[in-house]
Amino acid sequence: MNFRICTRVLRSMKRMTRVLAFLVTLGPPSVCWCAPAQKGINAGDLLFMPSWELRSRFVEFRDIGVKWLRLEFDWNRIQPDNPDSYIIQQHDRIVALAREFNISVLGLIYFCPAWANGGQKPPAFPPADPTAFGRFAAYLATRYASAGVRHWEIWNEPNLGSSWEPAPSPPQYVALLKVAYEAIKRVDSGATIISGGLAQPNNTGTTMRAAEFLDALYRNGARPFFDAVSNHPYTSPSPPDRPDGNSWQQMESSDGLRGIMDKYHDQDKLIWVTEYGAPTDGEANTVISETAQVQLLKSAFGLASRRPGLGPVFWYNFRDWCSKGKTDPDCYYGLVRFDKSRKPSYAAFIDLH
Repeated sequence: MNFRICTRVLRSMKRMTRVLAFLVTLGPPSVCWCAPAQKGINAGDLLFMPSWELRSRFVEFRDIGVKWLRLEFDWNRIQPDNPDSYIIQQHDRIVALAREFNISVLGLIYFCPAWANGGQKPPAFPPADPTAFGRFAAYLATRYASAGVRHWEIWNEPNLGSSWEPAPSPPQYVALLKVAYEAIKRVDSGATIISGGLAQPNNTGTTMRAAEFLDALYRNGARPFFDAVSNHPYTSPSPPDRPDGNSWQQMESSDGLRGIMDKYHDQDKLIWVTEYGAPTDGEANTVISETAQVQLLKSAFGLASRRPGLGPVFWYNFRDWCSKGKTDPDCYYGLVRFDKSRKPSYAAFIDLH
């Protein structure tokens, strides 16, 4: 290296030193470079698809960036008649495709057949003996652990009487959760157990507010028997970032779910959003336009990307259940319409970062 080149190199090094010294005086950057929220999807219609359509759906999942699938393991459907036979082949196909397409599965274990609930009308009455539910949970964990299914959500919206008849019972739910936790861990010690996704009702004779239900779970000794909390913080028609104390904000606030977890020294556990979305048709005050659905989707995943205490976010739902003209808004939460045409939220889901 000749003298002139050496001189230029030294000058460049001095300038770089001055720049670095200036940056140090500014302190740490104010912008937080956060990891994107893991994109999950609810797609209950998978269980009723022929093989060719099922594979096509998984190709689409891959193409739009789905990383998690919430798959329903409805005990009432899988063992409707007795404890010795299983209708499970469709689940086998879905799990195999999820593994092939590198999509993680969250298994939702819920509902109960009449033979296990004391003869009540199925499916929402809990089992008369929780150990029967534990045996079913252990069967699923044994069957699917080697296929990569190692995350299990125990029941769905147990704070609603429509999902836990005749009315929510935190002590009963804790008994069920404990049995399921221990049964699954015995066959797969590395499994992750998630408490049942909480709905967002007011207190009535047949419903409990999410925060009060979670507090009651802790008071009844649930803390050792789940690894994460599941929540369904629906906010429609408001977006989740609107400062109105909506369900999403209550999930993360000091007087909401996060505050209760802190109260019981359980703050290291994540909150998984296993359902979130908004309907674009039907008759209800939650119905929004397809354009507003895009903004709500972006807002939710954006918030989740900036919150280290949240796990994956599962959009509800992939495809509308019904053609246009139905009054039930539950028909119209999809990214895709019933005729398989794409709503604007489909492209927005792809673009999430």
